[in-house]
Amino acid sequence: MADESSFFNMAESINSDKRKYPRVIYTAGVDITSAKNCGISYKGLIKNISLGGIFVETENQLVIGDGLTFTFLLSGKNRVKASGKIVWEYKNENSNYYGVQFTSIGFLSRFRLKRFINRKLKI
Repeated sequence: MADESSFFNMAESINSDKRKYPRVIYTAGVDITSAKNCGISYKGLIKNISLGGIFVETENQLVIGDGLTFTFLLSGKNRVKASGKIVWEYKNENSNYYGVQFTSIGFLSRFRLKRFINRKLKI
């Protein structure tokens, strides 16, 4: 099996042509809440982010297609809350990795996220 970095490089090159929004590297904790499972919460780690979604790592098993709520901080101060669904997964013996597509994000959260990404891209 290929190592983890090879997988992420391959996934990035395959998906880069399909992306509607630019993606930036960003590592931060994220609270993941399941609407389906009585509001059960999980912890995760964001690996990269765009206006369209996030790439997240978690020890928990999530299901492709499930609707979840993601709450996280940008630069340690600006809170973002968005609903999303799992669109792809990669699992290894150590962790689970998921591609999340945002399905709903409020005006203020979207504004904060867009400003954050533009600063990272220096736009």
